[in-house]
Amino acid sequence: MTSSSQCFATVPPSPRMTVVSDPVNARLTIALEGDLDCASAPALSARMRMILDRRPVRQVVIDVAGLEFCDIAGARMFLQLRQVVTGTGAAYCLRHPRAHIRWLLHHLDAGHLIEPFGEHG
Repeated sequence: MTSSSQCFATVPPSPRMTVVSDPVNARLTIALEGDLDCASAPALSARMRMILDRRPVRQVVIDVAGLEFCDIAGARMFLQLRQVVTGTGAAYCLRHPRAHIRWLLHHLDAGHLIEPFGEHG
């Protein structure tokens, strides 16, 4: 018997994404709302990489306050995106995670992705 994990989506892709660019500080803020899971993470990752390829930035902030749900595929996406961003020399962090996302990231030893309190400006 073979075991495989697959994800089947029957709903439109989520999450919704809002991008705010601050050219003065070379900061890109991406706010997410909705659900981030194995069905939506690959498409979102591709969209985010496209955005990052279009503009030089020194800091990327992912505001996850509006995420209602995030599974391990979403957490993996955040880790992979961090590698892409920091590989260009830019800073990267997640801002305003809800308790369940904070719990997930800490249990995956990815708590370092979360912006320290009082650091945003």
